[in-house]
Amino acid sequence: MASPKPRVVVKKKPANAGGGLMLLGFVALFAAMVLLLVSMASLVLVVFGMLPTFVALLIDRSAQRFAFYSVMAMNFAGVFPFLLDLWMGSNSMSLAVDNLTDVFSLFTMYGSAALGWVFYTVTPPIVTTGMTFIAQRRVSILRAKQKKLLGEWGDAVTGEEAGVPHGEEDEPSAPSGEPQAPGAKKAKNTKSRK
Repeated sequence: MASPKPRVVVKKKPANAGGGLMLLGFVALFAAMVLLLVSMASLVLVVFGMLPTFVALLIDRSAQRFAFYSVMAMNFAGVFPFLLDLWMGSNSMSLAVDNLTDVFSLFTMYGSAALGWVFYTVTPPIVTTGMTFIAQRRVSILRAKQKKLLGEWGDAVTGEEAGVPHGEEDEPSAPSGEPQAPGAKKAKNTKSRK
């Protein structure tokens, strides 16, 4: 008789895994078309100002794309004041080019994107440390409550008798024909060996 062939399990991606990113792409394409029709200067400023976001989109291959979203939000926050200045001013290509060639404005746009990368890098360890602290604090509170209950009710609450560890004392077994608890057979076997 031949041995059975090993089964190969292929994990399928959920159908909507890239749905959020595709929707974001369509929204960006729609916004680019509107900006192209309304203001070419705004489109140029957004495209060159949001370059770090496009780089983050290419680099971040995780399913959640947290790096991309973090960089995109901070990068847009850096581009938006100059975009608003362009809209409230002359809305000309020369003003857009002046903003893109100014060191301060480029530092603001790209520096805010770098701050998005810093947030993406620093936030998980801080959250992990905070959650660990909260969990340890909860454990210490529960242990204090446990000691208080043991003080009030005595050691009988633990289910352990003096000198007999838990699991070796006589436990009632299920009637014949009924399924038994998983540890019941082990306890009976250890007693019969003694």
